[in-house]
Amino acid sequence: MNLSPRLIQARRGASRRTGAFTLVEVLIVVAIIGVAGAIVVPQMLQIGTMQIQAASRMIIADIIYAQGEACAQGATRRVVFDVANNAYTLTDGSGAALQSSWRMGNTTNTNYTVSFNQDSRFRGCTLTTATFNGSATLEFDALGAPTDGGTVDITAAGQKFRVTVSSFTGRVSVAPVTGG
Repeated sequence: MNLSPRLIQARRGASRRTGAFTLVEVLIVVAIIGVAGAIVVPQMLQIGTMQIQAASRMIIADIIYAQGEACAQGATRRVVFDVANNAYTLTDGSGAALQSSWRMGNTTNTNYTVSFNQDSRFRGCTLTTATFNGSATLEFDALGAPTDGGTVDITAAGQKFRVTVSSFTGRVSVAPVTGG
């Protein structure tokens, strides 16, 4: 039988596997997704988890912003925590609130204030303590160094997170607080 090179090549190509997945590979992927879902979904369903994590991230971002603003402007910047009103404000060295029309879409109130009572993203979150060497004010000098380190505690739905600012470097970190 005399086969042309094209016919031989066509027969060889027909016996090759196509680029599909086997049933075993698909089942392994489905099992991995199932296990990951069983671990992640219950944590996402805990009431307050997303809000307290968002609130912690917002506090960290605003502390870092105040530090950067102090460096950029070469002037004192403060983060003044008002635990009684569940809010904080970024201010300059004289205590005047920083302006931030860019934060909330150019509204009439442009003071850089975050109120956990008024912002629906942080519903149920409460500032419980803010302590920076006996004060509720975190201050950065003109070089962006904090005058004192300290902590801010925030709670929601039985969870508590602590934002810590290092006294010398101004490094900001957050960790859940267990047992109280």
